[in-house]
Amino acid sequence: MKQYAINAAKEAADRFIDAVDAHNIRAGQDDYFRRMKGITGFKETAAVRRASLDLTRALAEMRKP
Repeated sequence: MKQYAINAAKEAADRFIDAVDAHNIRAGQDDYFRRMKGITGFKETAAVRRASLDLTRALAEMRKP
């Protein structure tokens, strides 16, 4: 494992947590969002999905020898 890969994974994890927090805040404040998030896309759900993909890629890169 290289240090830069570990740092990149940590940054990606931080971005993922921030995206999840933003999603949860919106879900707690917006009834329409809560009811429709499974049917239609919102920027918060897209941000969580993108951050998840970035985190997966960073973790895979970190595991490379």
